[in-house]
Amino acid sequence: MSHHQSAAPQPQSSTPPPQRPSELAERIEQFQNAARALLAVYEPAGQGGCAPAARPSPDSPGETRCYYFSPGAVQHERKLLEHYHAEDFRGLLARTYMLLAGVVKIMKSTHHDVRVKGDAIASLGCLLEQTCSLVLRMRNVYDRVERVRP
Repeated sequence: MSHHQSAAPQPQSSTPPPQRPSELAERIEQFQNAARALLAVYEPAGQGGCAPAARPSPDSPGETRCYYFSPGAVQHERKLLEHYHAEDFRGLLARTYMLLAGVVKIMKSTHHDVRVKGDAIASLGCLLEQTCSLVLRMRNVYDRVERVRP
């Protein structure tokens, strides 16, 4: 009887071989580099995303706004900019975009039949956590800013 049970065909798994953690890390780095390259396409040449805005003409339809940063907000902003190697708010937004774009590219490039292991999900979670942390820190700084009427 035991011979009959062992002769039964075993179900075949269609799961592809699991990716090594180093392959996932390499892929994440490739997508981050691609996000940086895409961001560079949308920045004017030679500005690096941090050039000061040109002075508007007097008949410009836009508006000029002024804001007051308390000493605490200035200190927090400096720490935030230093931590993320950014020169200004636009640099922080660019960093946020790169983190999110990297996660999106990784998720979209994963074939729909691929079974994702827990460590891959944890890695994506870490990238999203970094992005959430950056957004929260930006919010903590810029929530303290007060608009000043000229």
